[in-house]
Amino acid sequence: MFLPGARSSAGFPSPADDYLEKSLDLNELLISNKVATFFMRVDGDSLKASGIRNGDMLIVDRSINPSHGKIVVAVVAGELVVRRVESRDGKLVLTSDDASIKHEVIDGEEIQVWGVATSSVHIL
Repeated sequence: MFLPGARSSAGFPSPADDYLEKSLDLNELLISNKVATFFMRVDGDSLKASGIRNGDMLIVDRSINPSHGKIVVAVVAGELVVRRVESRDGKLVLTSDDASIKHEVIDGEEIQVWGVATSSVHIL
């Protein structure tokens, strides 16, 4: 994808056009570890207040360790869910912007973190 500079010529092309910025590579911008990265479509609005909406595309990196404040994809009761991680009393807890969703301690057995979301793509 071409990433234009701050200005475009409306007349004779400028000799400076030979020194335009390089094109934008979304893979380079959004993916730091290709082998460990996958895409996931969000289903639901449990993190809407955090800017993650129904239908958004998350870029998730499985090589990143979950930590306080990160958005993660986790396996809860056999299903993939998107939640925020909080540190409480030395334990990592899955939380949501939706008060009706129960907070759950990440124990590694019943609940496992699948990966950490690094970006969210929202279509206007």
